[in-house]
Amino acid sequence: MTDRTKRRLDLAKVRVIGPPDVVDQVVDAITTALPSAAPSRPYPSRHNPDHVRVYLEVAPE
Repeated sequence: MTDRTKRRLDLAKVRVIGPPDVVDQVVDAITTALPSAAPSRPYPSRHNPDHVRVYLEVAPE
C-alpha cells in the first residue's frame, strides 16, 4: 500500500481564511478544543492580499 492510499477516514479538512490576527485566534481556539488538530503554516489568500489561509486536519476526539 502506498502513502497515497493510506488515507485516514476519520479526518475533516478545514480551511480558515481571514485577517492574520483573526485566523490565529480561530486556529488557537480549534487546536485548544481539539489538540489533535494539525494546522498548516499560513499561506497568502488568493483573493485578498490582506488575508491569509490556514488548513487544518481535524479528527474527532
